[in-house]
Amino acid sequence: MIRTIIVDDEQLAIDKMERLLRDSGLAAVEGRFTEPLEALEFLKENKVDAVFLDIEMPEMDGMELSSRIMDLQGEAAVIFVTAYNQYAVEAFRLNALDYLMKPVTAERLGETLHRIIEGKSLPVPAGEMRVRCFGRFGVKAGRESIKFRTEKAEELLAFLIDKRDSFVSRREILDGIWEEFDGDRALAHFNTTLHYVKKALLSYGIQIPITYDRGGYKFNLEALTCDYLKFCAFAEKPGGAGQENILEYEETAGLYTKEYLAGWEYGWVERKRLLLEEQFIRLLLEIGEFYKETGDFQKAAGWLKTGLMREPLHREMNYHLVEILLLAHERMLAVKYYELYRKELKKKLNQEPDDAFRKLLR
Repeated sequence: MIRTIIVDDEQLAIDKMERLLRDSGLAAVEGRFTEPLEALEFLKENKVDAVFLDIEMPEMDGMELSSRIMDLQGEAAVIFVTAYNQYAVEAFRLNALDYLMKPVTAERLGETLHRIIEGKSLPVPAGEMRVRCFGRFGVKAGRESIKFRTEKAEELLAFLIDKRDSFVSRREILDGIWEEFDGDRALAHFNTTLHYVKKALLSYGIQIPITYDRGGYKFNLEALTCDYLKFCAFAEKPGGAGQENILEYEETAGLYTKEYLAGWEYGWVERKRLLLEEQFIRLLLEIGEFYKETGDFQKAAGWLKTGLMREPLHREMNYHLVEILLLAHERMLAVKYYELYRKELKKKLNQEPDDAFRKLLR
C-alpha cells in the first residue's frame, strides 16, 4: 500500500483526491493538509511514499514546498496536481514523478500510482544506468553519480549515446572528439579514453554496454534510461497533438529542462543542440495549437511563453501568442507582447515585424 499525503489549499480538492486514492485500492492517505507548514511538520516525523501537491497556494507555492519536502524525504515521490499546465517544465526540472491536470480522473491517477509502485518494488539496480543530457551531462548507477577520470571520457560516452542505435566508425569518433590530433595520437587518446569509460562503468557494476563490430562502435541503449532518448523517441513521431496524446506531448516537452549537454561547446554538441531546440519549439507550437483549437487559451499561451523564455525572437511563437491573447480578449496583453517582440527585434536584428504580424493588431 502506498503511503500518501495530500497538500492543497482547497478542501474540496483534497476530498476528491482522497476519494480517488482510496477507491484505487492502492494507496492509503496518511495526512490531509491545507497548510504547507503543517505538512512539513508531519513529514519530519512520518515517512511517506508519495506527496500529492497543489502548485498554487497562498502561503507557500508548491514549487518551494516540493524542494523542502525533498530535503526532508528525498525518496518520496512528488506529484503536482494543478489546473494550470504552464508549470510543467519547472515541475519536471524539480524531478517531480508526475504532473496531474485537474480534474484528475481515476484512470490517469492509476497510471501515476503504478509508476510509484514500480519505483518502490523495483528500485534502480546498482548496475542500471540513468543518463541526463538536458542540462549538465550526468550518469548515475542506482542513486550514485558515476565519476569519470577525464572530461573526454564523459564526452566519448555522450557521443556514443548521441548516435543512438547506429554503429559509429572509429574515424567518425576521432574526427568528432580528437580532431586537433593526427591519426596515431588521436587513436591513442581514443583507446585510453575508451578504457576509462569501461573501467568507470564496471566499477559500478555495469557490464560493458559498448559493442564493437566491423570497425564500428555502438552503445547498447537497453542498458540505460535517458532523458534525451525519451525526448527523441516521441519528438520524431509523425502526426500532431490531439486529445489522445496531449499528455505525452506535455511530458516530452517537460523533459527539455535546459539546453542539450549544457556547458559543452564541442562542434558535434552544438549541431545537435540546434536540432533539438527546433524539435522542442515544434512540440510547444503543436501543444499551443491544440489548446487554441479546444478553446483553452490560457494553457495555449502558457506553453508558448515557456518557449519564448528560450527563444524570445522566434517569429512563429510570438505571432501565435499574440493571436491567442486576442482570441482570449486580452488585447492589452497582446499589445504588450507585440511591443516586447518589436523592440527586441529592432534592437538585436534591426528589423520590424512583418506585415502579417502587424495586421493582427489592426
